[in-house]
This record gives sequence, C-alpha cells and structure tokens, in this order.
Amino acid sequence: MSIGAFTGMMTSITGVFTIGSILTGLLIFERHAIFLGSIPCLIVFYAISLLNIFQILPYALIFHPYTMVTEQSQNFMIILNLIISTVVGVTIIRVFYAFLNRWKAREQKQRVLMSLDPLTQILNRRGLSDHYESLQQHAEIQNHPLCVALLDIDYFKKVNDQYGHDAGDQVLQKIAQILKLNLREYDHIGRFGGEEFMIIFTNTSSNMAFSILERCRKSIEHHELAYQGQIIRFTASFGLSCSELYGYDQQTLLQKTDLALYEAKKSGRNCIRMAKEIT
Repeated sequence: MSIGAFTGMMTSITGVFTIGSILTGLLIFERHAIFLGSIPCLIVFYAISLLNIFQILPYALIFHPYTMVTEQSQNFMIILNLIISTVVGVTIIRVFYAFLNRWKAREQKQRVLMSLDPLTQILNRRGLSDHYESLQQHAEIQNHPLCVALLDIDYFKKVNDQYGHDAGDQVLQKIAQILKLNLREYDHIGRFGGEEFMIIFTNTSSNMAFSILERCRKSIEHHELAYQGQIIRFTASFGLSCSELYGYDQQTLLQKTDLALYEAKKSGRNCIRMAKEIT
C-alpha cells in the first residue's frame, strides 16, 4: 500500500501487487489467514483514496501535485478506479477461489482413492498405516487402548484353484461386507494384502475386541456364497494384539498380531488367538 500512497492508487503496479499478493497467498497459506491479512490492506487502500478525494493527502506523494492527473479529473479518476478495482478484484478472486476449491476437491478425492483397495472398496495397506498413525496419536493422548487384528481366509488358494480367480475376488468382497456388518461404525477395516484383512479397534479392551472378532468369525463360517450354481463356503483365522500389553508402536503390534495369527492357523484354523495367549 505504501507504493500506492507514493506513486498513486490508480497505477497498474498497485493493482497487480494487491491482487497478485492475495492470489499467491491463497495458494501458499491458509485461506482464513489471507482474508484476515487482506482486510488491513484494503482498509488502507480505501482510506488513502478517500484522503486523496477530500484533498487531505496529496495524490502520488513523490510527484508534484496533479502530475499524474489534472485537478479537474483527479477525484473522478480516483472514484472510477475504486469502483473498477473493487469489481475486477472481487471477480478475479471469486473465480480463482472457485478454481482453487475444485482443484483441492480433486486432490482430496485422489488421496482417498489412493488409500482404497479397488476390489473391496475398503482401506488398502497404505490407508491402514495412515489411519493407524492418527488413531495412535489420539489413543496415546487420551490413554485409550488400541487393538489390532489380522484376518486370513483359510485355504483361499483352494478357492481360486477350484472355482477360479473371479470366485476368489467375490469371496474377498463378501468378507469385506461381512466385516462391515459386524463391526462398529468407529472400527477401521482394510485389506492388508492378498487374502489378509486388518481391523483396528479404538478405545476397546482386548476382551471386547475378542468378542467382536468372534461375532465376525461365526458370521463368516455360516455364510454361503452362491457362485455359478455352486455354493462356496469359507472360514477365517484371526490374530489379535492390544496396546494394553505391548504399547502403541505399530510395528510391535503388527508383529505380535502376526504371531497370534500364525498360532491360530497352527491350532486348526477358523479360530481366534490373542497375542498374550502365546507369550
């Protein structure tokens, strides 16, 4: 604004600097910060213009009076400049703001898609890891328990070999649907890889997590998938570990959960094993 005070508020330099600063700021900083920061600048802009109109402050201080405009046209030009600057500035910022919203919405959608498994439409391994980090921080602050479970479909290779990979894909999709129906709204599920699924329980004790997994296990065991005139039955094995025993570190919990899952497979499959049971 000091540029405008010394060289005149009607110069293209002032307009480019003012609008350009706002547009650049919208790309770099938080929007509310830019809007709050722009208010003093706009107040100064209009204040200097009004002081020029009422001849309290000379127009373009570094020049002799009426060097930039004639005495008769000065007020008219300043008022015209205020109107044009306001209309053009508001229009440009609104258009830019709309473009920025669409760009950020597309970016957000892309981030969501990158975190989803395309087959089951639940979180993929990357999405699970990102979710766990945020859930871990919240659980540590609130001192809430955090439990992690791994599910492995029993003899999944036999399903693919006997019925084909399309049938295997339908089994994976059905497992995801069954888990969604039996888990709570604030439980987080994702496809960990292959035929493995991961479940994150927040603010949940190990006993409660075990009970929920048992409900899921029974629902999977009793489900029948109709495929091309045939009935496919399948079961799943579960491993479970909780922060109550092993802390919140993601790698530690996953290692303990994986060991528990391995023990469930050794124990005949279609069962749940908790990490504390094998340590």
